[in-house]
Amino acid sequence: MDKQGQSTELLHRIGNAWPSRRTFLKHATALGLTATAAGALWSKHAKAAPQRGGHLRVGSAGGATSDTFDPLQSLGTDHVTQAVLACYDTLTEIDGNGIPVPSLAESWETSSDGKTWIFTLRKDVEFHDGKPLTADDVVWSLNQHLSEGNKFAEGQQIIANLDELRADGTSRVVMVQKEVNYDLPSHLSAFGLIIGQEGTQDWNGGVGTGPYILESYEPGVSFAGKRHANFYRDDQGYFDSIELLNVPDAATRSSALRTGAVDIIGQPDNKTAKLLDRLPDFSVLEVPGGQHYTTAMRTDVDPFTDNHIRLAVKYGIKRQEILDKVFGGYGYIGNDHPIGRNVQFFNDDLPQREYDPDKARFHLKQAGLTDIALELTTSDGAFGGAVDMAVLMQNSMKGAGLNVDVKRAPADGYWSEVWLKAPWCCVYWNGRPTVDWMLTSSYVSSSAWNDTYFKNERFDSLLAAARSERDEQKRRAMYFDTQEILHNEGGTTVPVFASFLHALSDKLGHGNVGGSRRMDDSRLARRWWFKA
Repeated sequence: MDKQGQSTELLHRIGNAWPSRRTFLKHATALGLTATAAGALWSKHAKAAPQRGGHLRVGSAGGATSDTFDPLQSLGTDHVTQAVLACYDTLTEIDGNGIPVPSLAESWETSSDGKTWIFTLRKDVEFHDGKPLTADDVVWSLNQHLSEGNKFAEGQQIIANLDELRADGTSRVVMVQKEVNYDLPSHLSAFGLIIGQEGTQDWNGGVGTGPYILESYEPGVSFAGKRHANFYRDDQGYFDSIELLNVPDAATRSSALRTGAVDIIGQPDNKTAKLLDRLPDFSVLEVPGGQHYTTAMRTDVDPFTDNHIRLAVKYGIKRQEILDKVFGGYGYIGNDHPIGRNVQFFNDDLPQREYDPDKARFHLKQAGLTDIALELTTSDGAFGGAVDMAVLMQNSMKGAGLNVDVKRAPADGYWSEVWLKAPWCCVYWNGRPTVDWMLTSSYVSSSAWNDTYFKNERFDSLLAAARSERDEQKRRAMYFDTQEILHNEGGTTVPVFASFLHALSDKLGHGNVGGSRRMDDSRLARRWWFKA
């Protein structure tokens, strides 16, 4: 057996937790390793095991001066979501394998018909001010999502589907659904379904149960926090303190990493990423996931009310060119629906849509046109490379009779002033762990985040039926149909699914990295550590 095999065998025998040196050496010598070889192997792996201490500095994009911790108002951009999830917890979270696992909820069970769910809370959980967590705090926090003016569409949809939400004692929460949804534990990990104290007025105060206590926060600029001494988990919150910096410019982020101003950056420029990966003491981590870049055509605004115009646009995109030139090949091409290849029930029967100017012209002709003038709004505030992607789309569509004017908007305020308002604009989406979650949050007729204003009764009814269907083959067929409807009729172009990129100091360690959202599902500061 080689060294890698010996190491794997030892971990299998001992379990997931990294053992003491004595325990490791005992098992190692039983496998026939010499004391010297066993000691070297232990030292190598122990250095990579979770360690406590140090000050983490993160440089990421996606912040704005309008950012808020308020779960009813936040749009969940990168910088603020990391800060929120440093201070607050959700009932569940999604692990690196895409599976819902306990967070504040220690366990859960459901009735045979899938309607009634009981979540049992962990014991001895304290808020940062010392108050114990109770089921009343959970019920109150979740009920806030039924309030007027709630901008967090996902939370509103999830909680509005509860016919009953109540505390059963101090440590149990009972939820009775109107429509059965077996994905409920996954949905309760949503970044906006954070739990605060009953009656919380100032969410920006950061008084949660999370691993870090807020020391300072300037929206769109920086967050600083220190470790919560009574945090209830041993497997998270390893740093003594953290600093989260909003650095919108990719070149500035890379420079900050190289000069030691930060320990890790998110979404480095793709060319720069390749260079950083060659430097000593740095590495680039690529995480495949559901992150995708889109353009949203409002189907309620001319000319995009005509599906032939929408199809002409979709056939006018050189997807591989965008992937290669804008995203450095980190990812794969999309097929005009938002479900990634790694998600269960991904429709792999759909033919991949390719660049086809003849088909684009055909659909223009079906709309009674030979050419058309369109305006595509974009910004560096949408995502890194959004302007370049828009220009490539402008160039590829010229040969199909689509004359695109690229309108560049300011980065700050893009999500409040352009998204959901402009007739056609660039958008980025984090993925979701399930088909239902992704489509319900952003594509059903009733969703406040339905940025194409797409309304299709068959789509809505299929999605509702699928989420409550126990037969997996029937669910699969229905989810396949929903993706086909969006592919053929929806207002979203999905040119690219891009991997999450992180450039980091080799001093940092981590386990399996989540692929639902950037920066380890926005929980990097909770899950990572400095190596010994």
